[in-house]
Amino acid sequence: MKNKNALRYIYNPFEKIAGWQALIYGLIIACLSGWIGKQAGLMFDGAIDAHFGNEVSYYQAFMMLFIDIACVGAVMYLAGLLVTRNFRFIDLLGTMTLARAPYLVLSLTGLFVTIPETAELLANPYQVFTNPGFLVFIILTFPVLVWVIALMYNAWKVSTGAKGPKMIAGFIAGLFVAEVISKILISILI
Repeated sequence: MKNKNALRYIYNPFEKIAGWQALIYGLIIACLSGWIGKQAGLMFDGAIDAHFGNEVSYYQAFMMLFIDIACVGAVMYLAGLLVTRNFRFIDLLGTMTLARAPYLVLSLTGLFVTIPETAELLANPYQVFTNPGFLVFIILTFPVLVWVIALMYNAWKVSTGAKGPKMIAGFIAGLFVAEVISKILISILI
């Protein structure tokens, strides 16, 4: 019985942790993810994105994280107001920030990835399959993204207390809008 409860908290820890506590833990994990990601060349350049890219400074890496978290928090709060009005902003912001915790797995995996030069990759696209670190990263990316979205969904559901089709539609629309706005702000500001 304990294993079943422990597994439940992997996808929905928000029945036990919310508000300031979730925000503090979420920010600590996000900062670790950003710092390790910077070392690995991994950028969190959207509300739910992680890409290898050009060399960025620590300032840029952490600004991307700030923009991501701010966009998700603000947009999901506004979407929440359309669905229900009986919730606290700090609960939503804290749980949504903590929901990004699985990105730490991608950051750590990114340390073992060697990204080939673009010209080399264009000449031989199959060379990515000879890099074990890159293969592990590719294999982990989709499950981690699904895990993050599942955590965000549960954070949204628990924090807003909303139910039914309006809750689902609000979550999907809010996450999409947060992704678009974060991409636009990052491209303008960084």
